[in-house]
Amino acid sequence: MNDAERATIVDRLKRGCSAASIHAELPDVSVGEIAAIAETEGLTKAHTKAGASPISDIDPQLARALAALAWGENSHTARVRTLAKRTRDGLTELIDLQANAGRIAAAEAEVAALQKKLATARTKLHRAKNGKPQMPMAEIRAWAKGQGMKVGDGGVLPKNVIEAWKRRNTTATVPAQRQAG
Repeated sequence: MNDAERATIVDRLKRGCSAASIHAELPDVSVGEIAAIAETEGLTKAHTKAGASPISDIDPQLARALAALAWGENSHTARVRTLAKRTRDGLTELIDLQANAGRIAAAEAEVAALQKKLATARTKLHRAKNGKPQMPMAEIRAWAKGQGMKVGDGGVLPKNVIEAWKRRNTTATVPAQRQAG
């Protein structure tokens, strides 16, 4: 940003223009740079109106950091410009990493759900290949819980629970079934 652009921004801020309208007029200048100029010029209250950019809501420390970044990018010293560029590059990388973290979390959840579904399908396939009839696992779990047996909500049922379920219509008493579990 050159001195003329900065003067234009200060003038527009003093006249009460919003950061969004200034950015629309000067698209090469970011809203953050406009916020930084507003902060350094003490104009954060002068340009806030209903529906205007939330520049006044920016943390003062963040506004100072943005002002320092804008100043550094326009410095006549190469070292300062280099530091500002590295800072902007680092912030850009953080933004990208944050966006990617959301995509990674969604993909991991999808993979976990598909793995669970695949495990169930593999179990059905294994049973079908071995000629074992399908057991009504949900029914067995519900029955076992009703009998006071400890069973999980998923996974393989213990053999003693399955055997007790198979014997459920015999003369075995509930306490004997609980002892089997």
